[in-house]
Amino acid sequence: MNSWTRTGLVAATTSLVALSALPVAQANPSASAVVAVSHGHGETTHSAVAERQKRAVLNLLAAYHTGDQSAFAVINAKKFIQHDPRVGDGLSGLKTWLASIPKGQISVKPVRVLVDGSYVMVQSDTKLPTGHTTSWDIFRFEQGKIVEHWNTRQPAAGPNGAGHTELDGPAKVTDESRTKANKSLAWTAMATVFMGGDFSQYGEPIWKADTYAQHSEGIQADGIAGSKPLLKSLVDSGTLVYAKIDKVLGEGNFVLVVGQGSYQGTPYSFYDFFRMSKGQIVEHWDVLEPLTPADQAKNANGQFGFPQDPLSPAGR
Repeated sequence: MNSWTRTGLVAATTSLVALSALPVAQANPSASAVVAVSHGHGETTHSAVAERQKRAVLNLLAAYHTGDQSAFAVINAKKFIQHDPRVGDGLSGLKTWLASIPKGQISVKPVRVLVDGSYVMVQSDTKLPTGHTTSWDIFRFEQGKIVEHWNTRQPAAGPNGAGHTELDGPAKVTDESRTKANKSLAWTAMATVFMGGDFSQYGEPIWKADTYAQHSEGIQADGIAGSKPLLKSLVDSGTLVYAKIDKVLGEGNFVLVVGQGSYQGTPYSFYDFFRMSKGQIVEHWDVLEPLTPADQAKNANGQFGFPQDPLSPAGR
């Protein structure tokens, strides 16, 4: 289950509507060992570039805490576009935001790090002055330098009714050869069920119905039966509206879908994260966050603005 799933879970937990506009997170340099990436033969160049990008991002996030200025050299200061509404645009905006945080009050513990072409995505447990959050940071590279950044976060929660947290579960990237197929599967699932409202498709064969693991905080049981009644009622009533898929990114068995819509009339961003196995969706995590009004944002770039996704109808 994608944005819709996470949204339903959060929708059930109205406290998510009060998500605080916290600052961006910071990373732990040792986190590069958290994710094991397996590349097939003939992908040496791709693997080397992906590993360099991954290390650069982890070093940058770690520098949020350590203050290591050399880590910021990976950012193209002449082109850097900031989409986090809590942070001013450009490299100067990022450094100004970091300087506003008391020493030792920000740290990032990456849990999953994925690379999809020019994009690096980091799912993390981020500590901020206001507490722990579950976060996503997305960085886009051009010619070896970071030129764009997106972020979302929500307050961290304990285990849901199914016994899962927002970050636990498998972290190893596998099935590299299925990246494209898995991204297409996630796009189809979100477009058909949550955007199109066809809940007859919410189950087999797209999802592994009996054992589907659900990490959304408002869900009380695993399996499609554990979330379908709630999510269908939210979508059918218009309480939850999934209006647009903005970006689909993935690596191997993991896919992140970034979308937007509303919950109870409040505009939201939806980051739905899936794990696939043997051509089915078998696990789901999500982060939902109310959008920051444009007149309150510290930059004018918006919280989306991704380049056209080739999986969308316009890109096919």
